[in-house]
Amino acid sequence: MNKKDVIIQTKKLCKSFKNDKIEQVIIKDLDLKIYKNDFTIIMGSSGAGKSTLMYSLSGMDKPTSGNVIFADFDITKMKDDKLAIFRRKNCGFVFQQIYMLEKMSLMDNALTAGLLVDNNKKKIIQNAKELFKKVNIPEETYKKSVNQVSGGEASRAGIVRAAINKPSVIFADEPTGALNSQNSKAVLDVLTDLNNDGQTIIMVTHDKKSALRGNRIIYLKDGKICGECNLEKYKVDDKERTEKLEHFLLEMGW
Repeated sequence: MNKKDVIIQTKKLCKSFKNDKIEQVIIKDLDLKIYKNDFTIIMGSSGAGKSTLMYSLSGMDKPTSGNVIFADFDITKMKDDKLAIFRRKNCGFVFQQIYMLEKMSLMDNALTAGLLVDNNKKKIIQNAKELFKKVNIPEETYKKSVNQVSGGEASRAGIVRAAINKPSVIFADEPTGALNSQNSKAVLDVLTDLNNDGQTIIMVTHDKKSALRGNRIIYLKDGKICGECNLEKYKVDDKERTEKLEHFLLEMGW
C-alpha cells in the first residue's frame, strides 16, 4: 500500500464551551490525520462533536487547546486576518443551508468567490463553466438568480462555488440534510466525481447513504474517535461495501 500524504493533522485537540460557569467539553485530546485525496466521513450521534471537529479542522473555529496543522501551517497560531486569507485559498465549504446572494446569478456567486483569490477573471470564468458542466447545470440555468432555480440546482451551484478556487480541502456539513432523495443523489454524485478527480473532501453526515461515498469513516463518541472504517473507492450497488459499513455502524452503536 502506498503511503498517503497528510493534508491536516491535529495534536491534542480540545474544544470546550462555558455555559453558566459550567464547562462543557466537546472534543477531548484528539489526534487525527486527514490524508490527501481521501473522502473522509465524520459520523457520530447528535452532540458527539462532528461539526465542531470539522470547524476546527477548517479554521472556522479556534480550538480551546491543541494544534491543527493544515498544509504544513499551524492554523491555530494564525491571526484572524491571515487565517481568513488562508481559508479562502485552501478551503471550500458546502453547507446544508445555501448561503448565496439571492439576487445574483449562480455564475456571479461562483465568480465572487473565485475573484477573492485570483483576479484573472477570464481564468475563473473558464473554471466556473467547467464546474457547472460537471454538476450538470447548463448556461441558461447558471445565468439565473438563486431565487429562480430549484433547491437541487442551488445546492449543486454551492459545490461549484466551494470548488472554484481548487481548494486543498472541501468541507461539507450535512450537505444533503435539506434535500429530497433525487437531489441528495445528485449532490453526492458531484462530490464523488470531484473526489475521483483528486479533490480531498471531509464530510459530516448522519446519513448512511451519504457515508457510503467515503473511503474512510471516522466515528466520534463523546468528543473522541471510537472507531474507523476503511473502504475502497465508491462503486454503485456494492453490496459488500454496504454490509461492511452497516456492520461497523452497528459495532459503534449507531
